[in-house]
Formats: sequence, structure tokens, C-alpha cells
Amino acid sequence: MIFIEEPTQCPSCEYKLEKVKDQLFCRNMACPAQVIGKILHFCKTLGIKGMGPKTIEKLQLQEITEIFYLDKSEVEEALGEKVATKLLDEIERCKVANLATVIESFSIPLIGGTASRKVAAVINSIEEITEKICKEAGLGEKATSNLIYWLKNEYTELKEFLPFSFSSQSKIVRDPDAETVCITGKLTS
Repeated sequence: MIFIEEPTQCPSCEYKLEKVKDQLFCRNMACPAQVIGKILHFCKTLGIKGMGPKTIEKLQLQEITEIFYLDKSEVEEALGEKVATKLLDEIERCKVANLATVIESFSIPLIGGTASRKVAAVINSIEEITEKICKEAGLGEKATSNLIYWLKNEYTELKEFLPFSFSSQSKIVRDPDAETVCITGKLTS
């Protein structure tokens, strides 16, 4: 019988791991693996092609905001002229992403594509997000809590360094008299 000893420290940053329901979590916000993971998720969600783990490493990115302040000559030096031009064009292109995509890109726990679209459907600006708005959008208690926490603790620092407007011109108007029907089980026709 092989016995595997459960790790107590993060293999990336050596921070003490926290066990939650038989899963281990590194809670170090500066953990290199988590930083790269957040940047990768941000780039993938916004459709920035060419921004993989090796590129992030070569460019020595430590925060999402640094993506938008890359110096062309430094990127060319790290990646070569042709690749640098393509990457910088991709970064420029993503600046017009819609509000739902931008919200989804920040790796907020429980706020993926569906939750982001629900919230973006009832607001014109990220500044309008409140607990009441989240409830109106159909978010659960934990998702709402995570989004409000992110707004108060991370968004305030990020917003002035990111090129997004954090607003949308298209808001879905909902009929207040409309009813929603939920069907569970199987339909035969």
C-alpha cells in the first residue's frame, strides 16, 4: 500500500495551506501560481491571444493592470518584433470588451460568465452594483457577497489603471409583470 503524505505548504510559495472540505487552498494573494492563474484567466476571458504562461513569465507580469502598460520595445526585446506586434494588437483590441465579459475576467469566486451576464443585464455601469441589484439579477447569497467584497476591496484600486469604461449602453429591459417558469425533470415533447 502506498501512502501519500498530505502537503502542508503551497508548492509555489510555501505559504501554509488551508483545508476546506477535503480540499487544500493557498490563501496567499501574492502566490506566483495564483497571480499567473488570474492573469491567464483575465487574458483568456478577454480573448487576448498569445498571452500564455511563458509569455507572462518573459514579460515578468505581476498584476493584471501591467498588461495595459507594456512598453513596445521591452515586449519586442522579450518576445521578438513580430510576436510583440501581434500581442500588443490583441491587448488593444480587448479594450472594447462588453461589461459582462470584463466582470467575468476578474476571477471573482462564483462570478463566471452566467453571473456576469445576469448582472450586466440589469445595470449600465459597474458602479450601480449593490446587494439589491445582485438579488434582482438572480445571484445567490455567496456570489453576491463575493462580488460586493471584490467591488469594495479590489475594484477601487483597479479601476483607475484599467482602460475599460466599466459601463454599457445596452441594458436588457425586463417586463415587471413577466413571470419565470422553472421546469424540472424530463419533457417528452
